[in-house]
Amino acid sequence: MRIKFQKYRIIINTGLLLCLALVIWVYFAPYGAKNYLSLRQELTNVSSEVDNLRQQNLALRAEINEIKHDPNYLKKIARQNYNLLKKNEMIFDFSKKKKRK
Repeated sequence: MRIKFQKYRIIINTGLLLCLALVIWVYFAPYGAKNYLSLRQELTNVSSEVDNLRQQNLALRAEINEIKHDPNYLKKIARQNYNLLKKNEMIFDFSKKKKRK
């Protein structure tokens, strides 16, 4: 009776050890769960970056369309970004100048 119990114990321990080895292999294998989880996270990051780039692309296309078809928008951009003036227009700077020491 004692011999049967020892045989079952050896079989159970061997089975548990094999299961543990299998779990470790599945997680750390070259194409295992660890690699899968890191690739999944990278896919999520890349997908969100693609979405952001698509939104930026749409905004840039809208701006290009406005520049091509709306002369007032083009003038507005020229005035804001390049400080261009209309004819007979002057700029007065009322900001306080820094005192030199």
